[in-house]
Amino acid sequence: MPSFREPLAFDYWRTHRLESGYLAVGVVLFFFFLFANFPYAGAFSAVLAPMGLRVSSAGQSIDIPIGAKLSGVRIVPDAPGARPIFESQSVHIAPALLSILLLRPGVRASADAYQGTIRISAHRSGTGTTLDFSADKLNLADYEAVRAIGIALGGQLDATGSLRVMPDNPGSDSGTIHLLATGLTGRATGPMLGLNLGNMDATINLNRGTLQIVSLKTSGGDVMINGSGGIKLAPDWQGSALALRFTLATSPQARMRLGFLFNFLPHPPGTSPYRVGGTIGAPTIS
Repeated sequence: MPSFREPLAFDYWRTHRLESGYLAVGVVLFFFFLFANFPYAGAFSAVLAPMGLRVSSAGQSIDIPIGAKLSGVRIVPDAPGARPIFESQSVHIAPALLSILLLRPGVRASADAYQGTIRISAHRSGTGTTLDFSADKLNLADYEAVRAIGIALGGQLDATGSLRVMPDNPGSDSGTIHLLATGLTGRATGPMLGLNLGNMDATINLNRGTLQIVSLKTSGGDVMINGSGGIKLAPDWQGSALALRFTLATSPQARMRLGFLFNFLPHPPGTSPYRVGGTIGAPTIS
């Protein structure tokens, strides 16, 4: 009878090739079915739950070699009547292997959405969530969540960021987001002339439950904006409180073409700043 120590030796498996083959196939099949049948939508939702978000999907299928493909995915703030902040017909999702090795279960996902690509990696961090993300060449005209509050955007957006959200201790929230937009346009929905904002470069920090706009600048458009301020986040993002400040400069052509729109502002564009308050869903300007 062989000693129980023999299977621990390399020579044993070298001389028992059939057993070695069965073991290798068994291990591969075990992990294949484990990853194929893992409840990815539930795991994804659990990771994002501390951020006040929930994930739903219409179906799940195997995605070779590791992971699954979720169909009809929606990410919605966990608040009554909240609108989705993300929608995609197909999301590829897999375990974040490095996080698992570090005993911090997490997921990584990528999706083709809004004519671009979004990638995220997220894992639980204590009672909170740590999230890294990037977005390439998103078509803002396809983003329904902004249009729902009466604003139509156009242009292409790239974004990168890293966030750490602790719902039971907002003072520990931290993160940075960098946004780059090209061909940016905006107008209120309805028969209104739009504004060509050109290119935008913005840096935003997350601190104590507030998005701090460190800098936001546009160039090359009808109007040039230079702004900063904060957005106090609410469970329903449309209810997030605004405390923004910006200056507005215009080109001569814009003043001729859009002068009547500037008459709706509290004062003419120039060096005097504008202040935006209220909420995202119902902003005020002074």
